[in-house]
Amino acid sequence: MKPGPTALDQFVKATDFLRKRAAEEGRDAFLALLPEEGIPGAGDTRTAAARAESRALEVASPGFARVLGLEDEGKAALFALRLQEHLPPFPVSAPAVDRSIPPLRTGLAAAAGALIGMGLISPLTALFFGSREAGFLLGASLGAFGLSLAALRLPENRKLLWALAALLGLATLREALVFLGSGSLLSRGWKLIRTNRGSLSRLVLFPVLLALVLLLGGRTEQIDRRASAERIKEDLSSWLEGAARVAFLMGTTETGAGSAPAGGELAALAAKILTLEGAAQDDLAAGMDELAGDIRNLGFGSGGETGEFAWDPQAADRFEVFGYIEPGDRVRVERPPLMKDGRVLRRGLVRKVRRP
Repeated sequence: MKPGPTALDQFVKATDFLRKRAAEEGRDAFLALLPEEGIPGAGDTRTAAARAESRALEVASPGFARVLGLEDEGKAALFALRLQEHLPPFPVSAPAVDRSIPPLRTGLAAAAGALIGMGLISPLTALFFGSREAGFLLGASLGAFGLSLAALRLPENRKLLWALAALLGLATLREALVFLGSGSLLSRGWKLIRTNRGSLSRLVLFPVLLALVLLLGGRTEQIDRRASAERIKEDLSSWLEGAARVAFLMGTTETGAGSAPAGGELAALAAKILTLEGAAQDDLAAGMDELAGDIRNLGFGSGGETGEFAWDPQAADRFEVFGYIEPGDRVRVERPPLMKDGRVLRRGLVRKVRRP
């Protein structure tokens, strides 16, 4: 037998639209506290999460109270405070980060690659084929392709980026030491430049290459607000569903505690019950009818199902079943449910009718 929806499932379903609106309000409150540029720190994220939690509960708590039947504003406000105390903190995920490469940087890399390629390839084609023009054409294409690829791949491969930077940095340091030697640059500068012209070229080239590698390996990081909005809304929806379940349990406890008769009503019922002790048979029947009427006046009832009826799985929130029962089977009410103001305080019991 497939069980019908329980009272908890019905409450969660009834508050579905409310929780969606609360999740959207909390999402907007979270995004409003994030910086427009840059990546927020852990403290900023926690502050935004606390604000999102507060805003979501501001929207959801009054709705939970209304669905639970807490119409009084004072009781609803107290219920909202108690609900917030019982809930765990909102476990927000880190905002989604968009790591991108500026298109201008890729374009500049292609232009620089074309110039470098022409400068490197044209002497080779002139030497082997006697044509610099072919070197310009081939070098520009290969150079632009190579540096464009580097601009796209180096930011994603941080190990390769720092390895190249370290090698070029060490090469620059070595050339500087070789160029300077043990002499003073101020006193022997012109002589060093004239005698170590090749080393000077490398001393200028390596830092330029190092700067180029670092430039190509750089990337911009900023919050992906659209992806972050979807992620925060999903997290808030899950958290609010748990909050709805906690609210239902709290509301059931409060209504269960408030379902007992007040002190004066309880004393009156006790007095009527005691007067039935030792009463005659006719007086006993009339007294029981009067007592049942008083109980109904307090809001208690049995739900209306008596005798036999065709079993419907939706009745599972009001009745326990004895044995295995299929939908449509005839069942007999062995014990009626106890209800108050439409809420089930104790489920009744039904048993399948066995036909001979």
